[in-house]
Amino acid sequence: LKGRRYLIVMDDVWNTEAWNDVRRCFPNDNNGSRVMVTSRILKVARFISPLNAPHVMRFLTVDESWKLLQEKLCGLDSRLCCDDEMGW
Repeated sequence: LKGRRYLIVMDDVWNTEAWNDVRRCFPNDNNGSRVMVTSRILKVARFISPLNAPHVMRFLTVDESWKLLQEKLCGLDSRLCCDDEMGW
């Protein structure tokens, strides 16, 4: 990655050791490259980026989760495939 511009997404990092193991692979050449990390553990997020406040998201409700699933499976108009005919 040296000398190249990159975007790396690390999803669901569970401990600080995992970040320490890989961060040396991402050179900072001041060229606009970014590493985005998600974690369920606030301590890990704060360790990775101590100067930036983590963006904390809430869990979806059961109804919100169901609606999201329907939208992903059926598109925005979930009536097209998520109806009585399918048993949903």
